[in-house]
Amino acid sequence: MSHTYATDLTRSALEAWIEAQGWPAYRARQVWQWLYQHGVADTEAMTNVPKAMRAQLAEALHLVSSRVADVHTSRDGTEKAVIELDDGETVESVWIPMGSHATVCVSTQVGCPVQCVFCASGADGLVRNLRAGEIVEQVWHWCRLHARDAVNNLVFMGMGEPMLNMAHLLTAAEILNDDHGLNIGARRMTISTAGVVKGIDKLAQVRSQIQLAVSLHAPTDSLRRQLIMHCPSRIGELLAALKRYFDATHRRVTFEYVLLKGINDSPDQARRLASIAHELPSKVNVIAYNPVPGLPYAAPEDDAVTKFADVLYAEHVAVAVRRKKGDDISAACGQLRRSRPPASRI
Repeated sequence: MSHTYATDLTRSALEAWIEAQGWPAYRARQVWQWLYQHGVADTEAMTNVPKAMRAQLAEALHLVSSRVADVHTSRDGTEKAVIELDDGETVESVWIPMGSHATVCVSTQVGCPVQCVFCASGADGLVRNLRAGEIVEQVWHWCRLHARDAVNNLVFMGMGEPMLNMAHLLTAAEILNDDHGLNIGARRMTISTAGVVKGIDKLAQVRSQIQLAVSLHAPTDSLRRQLIMHCPSRIGELLAALKRYFDATHRRVTFEYVLLKGINDSPDQARRLASIAHELPSKVNVIAYNPVPGLPYAAPEDDAVTKFADVLYAEHVAVAVRRKKGDDISAACGQLRRSRPPASRI
């Protein structure tokens, strides 16, 4: 009997799989609760499931397919985990404490095909998409390391371009949102994209309550193409897709803008960014760059970040300045994975 990964399955799909093995559907709900509400990774711990069924499950159903290979903790409380997958590849996930709750940053691909020049995630290109379960398990691991109630927000902003793995991502979101499991609200999830138009249109079509963020990083097409090697769209077509998204969902879009010293941080560029933000209901997150060793980019000084944000304020743009988190533990995307010995990534 071939193995199936439980974390790849929605609750209804798990029920169908359980019934196909000749067991009643309610047993699937028991397995689901053990897996997600109790964080159990071994069928032997499922004490209300018959022993014979537990033995059969152990043969046919893998509960999880990944493990936490390493965790680094920052002075500011941020934690970054290297998650090892069943084929030996690794991805990163970050725990960002925010008072009594936390935001978890989740990866959707091994590597990244978009390859922003200032980011470590895409330095080696794309290896493969993650399965739905491999996305879910990143959150599952954090819920075991901390507590389910502590996970308040999910951001699909880790390694990879989420909208180039849309089918698996939406399945993962359904599993994470299920009120019989981890029960993380869709409005507490954010998908970030570098501007994949087909993905934005798909998110509009399914009318999900998931939030949308766009990694813009430059206010002109020429500079965007320099910073995003495989930029998936021009600003004009991107804005057209975002307007379709807003018309379908009535959800405000967030523009993510990483500030690079001397490259995209001038007052004139801030004014151009304001013009883009005014095209539809939106807000702008200004993010000081988290430097990657070996790359020729630096974060602006704090006063330059403030001046950039002040221009946006003056242009009546809703803006938030996000400070660097976990810079002492290589918390920017892809850094920690690349810092590990190559043998651990084979």
